[in-house]
Amino acid sequence: MKFKINTLTLSDKLGLIQGISERRATMPILSHVLIIATSDKIKLSATDLETAMITLFDADIKKEGGIALPARKLYEILKEVPLGEIEIEEIGNHWAELRSKNTIFKIAGLPSEDFPILPENHQDDLFPIESAVIDDMIAKTIFAVSPDDMRRNLSGIYFEKTGKQELRLVATDGHRLSLVDKRIEGEVKIKRSVVVPRKGVTELRKLVKLVENINIGIGKNDFIAEGNGITLNVRLIDAEFPNYKQVIPEATQWSVEVRRDDFLSALRRVSIISSERTKGVKISLDDGNMTLVSVSPELGEAREVVPIKYKGDSIELGFNARYLIDVLEVIISELVQLGISDELSPVIIRPIGDEEYISVIMPMRV
Repeated sequence: MKFKINTLTLSDKLGLIQGISERRATMPILSHVLIIATSDKIKLSATDLETAMITLFDADIKKEGGIALPARKLYEILKEVPLGEIEIEEIGNHWAELRSKNTIFKIAGLPSEDFPILPENHQDDLFPIESAVIDDMIAKTIFAVSPDDMRRNLSGIYFEKTGKQELRLVATDGHRLSLVDKRIEGEVKIKRSVVVPRKGVTELRKLVKLVENINIGIGKNDFIAEGNGITLNVRLIDAEFPNYKQVIPEATQWSVEVRRDDFLSALRRVSIISSERTKGVKISLDDGNMTLVSVSPELGEAREVVPIKYKGDSIELGFNARYLIDVLEVIISELVQLGISDELSPVIIRPIGDEEYISVIMPMRV
């Protein structure tokens, strides 16, 4: 294998996929990136056996072949060598030589045959969606994914087809839930509902920022995304997502209307004093006012009053401020509605004027 390519081009392509490689992998090959040179193209592949990414791009191919090289070290070299062209050649016994102006590196690799076989995708499984749409849907749900790997069915985002052209994403960690619906221009080709793990969704967000439109879909065991010569495969979580509809109250007793910016700013200020572990904030509601209070025996107390539209009984609720902040940060509507029943029942948060997004948060004792 021997080829020449612009250093910046190869660095950018490798930077996109090298994060998938496992730095402390139990299998050494998983910390490597597979480089295949064929005719006038270079194909880079990386995988951790759960997530895989392939990118295909032009290069000046002198000799076809393949080798697996340490992903992180190769990326560090490319970031430091002078701009211009770099030549990479396999020099025997799975070693590669990198030549750039006055700089030469020789690095040990592994046989390309040792690299895991990646899944084959079928175009019939895919459908187009605007990158901005899927990115927004992920942004509104990913923070609610459970960080607990032992709860596998909650450690990803649930993708569901709710109509011929309707896609729904849901995430929950058992304390909060976020749900977003979008109607797309074409057909949603999802034959079954699936859970896509957090890491795979994070890699998908990197991909969607590079293209205006992307093709996504569900294979036999994988979530698939393709765009701009890049293919992402993510192994689906083999666990049943809970019946999330049971968590969403059909109706609430009282409604609060508040300016999103006022509420968000007050939460950020008051939560500075709250416990680092629970981020507990007490919210008291009266006619026309919302009072936010945070008390810490070690630090002190913070209190702020926010004007609201509310006509109901006086009530006090406790929340993890981080949960509220996460939701408000992804809402762009000027006004937000809170649906409340009592001190312990789930609270619904909706952006006024946006029927596509809701969040449900369980109160806590503060």
